[in-house]
Amino acid sequence: MKYYTNKARQAGMTLIELTVVLLVLIGLSGLLIPYVSGFISKTHDSTGATNIAEVNGAMERYAAQYQGYPDGLDSLINATGTTAAGEVYGDSPMGSSLAGGDLLMGPRCIAAHTLTMGEAMTLTMSGVDNVVMMNSDTADATFDSAELNTDGTPVTQAIAADAIVATLAGTMNCVSSSNDGLMFSDSNLRGILTLRPNTSAFHYVVMGVGQNTSMMGKVMMSAPVHFAQSGAMSAKNKYNRFGVVFQVPKQNIIDNKGYCTIENATGDTAIDVALTKTACTGTAGAGSLLPTADQTVTATSWKDESAGMQARFAGSVMLMPMIEGTQSALQRHYDAAAEG
Repeated sequence: MKYYTNKARQAGMTLIELTVVLLVLIGLSGLLIPYVSGFISKTHDSTGATNIAEVNGAMERYAAQYQGYPDGLDSLINATGTTAAGEVYGDSPMGSSLAGGDLLMGPRCIAAHTLTMGEAMTLTMSGVDNVVMMNSDTADATFDSAELNTDGTPVTQAIAADAIVATLAGTMNCVSSSNDGLMFSDSNLRGILTLRPNTSAFHYVVMGVGQNTSMMGKVMMSAPVHFAQSGAMSAKNKYNRFGVVFQVPKQNIIDNKGYCTIENATGDTAIDVALTKTACTGTAGAGSLLPTADQTVTATSWKDESAGMQARFAGSVMLMPMIEGTQSALQRHYDAAAEG
């Protein structure tokens, strides 16, 4: 026998139940959104620190294996014939606005600088003979950054032929906004470079590690790219490659790499390693450096030992609004981890 009821079977969820579920989901999303945002930031910091260390290792392995640093690095200087030839890659030198379409980030952190032939030769001696010139008119700032020849090969420039380079020099705020308008000091550079900085004796030349460098296929399979924190900083909009910095001796250091031989009237000679080239080739004060001060100087000669002076690899950096090296990138990573 069948029994019937006048209550129909309930189908689906009631309005109250739906409201409760939606409120729970909204609450959970409110908890997760800050976490996801922090996760993106932490990923950026950790991958940046890791990639800097990997580029450092690749540079040292290449130097040990091939007796010099890699060729074909990105110059970060616009190619001849573009609207901004000889300037740092971007709509303005290193770009000061994320919204302005600038291709290379790091406001006021990098400037174009002309090396003397002697300074440029120290890069050549270290193995950096040619650099890839950049195309500021590209629609893809990272993966299509090179100026191309008609056959599709990248346009390269010999360092010794055109010594316009991108350097960590000039007015900068790369460490914090409070440094805006200050010169990049040795103390600020210590958190960025591997070598102990000395801006009075060296230029710090920066180049990009792109896919055209001779490191690819030898000590690295592909050139690393930033994990950007926002779409405005994506690889398409900004040059998101990593950079390498070379410590290049300034011309006065090159000129004074040697020693002075001073000869007096009786044929005696004295060698002075502290005397500068300018003082040696002149006559002022040279006599006082002889064994007997009252003897007359008859000749001075400068022994040049600058041949073979080489630029040195000073460390890898992230070319971000605040240029970061190993130490500063790791510190940001640890700070973010400590915040939870």
